[in-house]
Amino acid sequence: MGTLREYETLYALNPELTDDAVDDLRGRLKGILDKMGASLLREETWGKKKFSFVVQKHLRGNFVNLHYVGPAGTVEELERTMRNLESVIRFLTTKHGEVVDIEARKIEVEKAARDREAAKAKREAEREAEMRRREEEGDDEEDDDERPRGRHRGRDRDREFDRDGDDSDRD
Repeated sequence: MGTLREYETLYALNPELTDDAVDDLRGRLKGILDKMGASLLREETWGKKKFSFVVQKHLRGNFVNLHYVGPAGTVEELERTMRNLESVIRFLTTKHGEVVDIEARKIEVEKAARDREAAKAKREAEREAEMRRREEEGDDEEDDDERPRGRHRGRDRDREFDRDGDDSDRD
């Protein structure tokens, strides 16, 4: 079978696809991994996200991330299939290195994912607590600051200098 390598493939699907069509495509690509003897460590559906530039006339894509361990040739077959599917807008595969024990690696990946989720939940809880604290104190930063905002904020400052007629203290 040869050496096993760890890969991560992120692909973006046409955002206009129905949820059933997305599930069918995900199943088809997972079937290719099974056929090639790869072991899926984790699959994440990120949902519809905005591209930073237009890709094949699309501003958004439905993103899916596959994290797997497989023998040589797995990536080539998976990418060949994705190139032939019109629904796949863009894809990227990265190699993470050699893997000796698949089960141990699967446990590590799941633990890392749980840690990321816990950290995200903690940040959200802290953010909500801070917002509640501000509401209770009535500490509204926008109201406290009476400086003019927007594109006209410099006009008032300039008018003050014009009234004085002295521009010596102006930078």
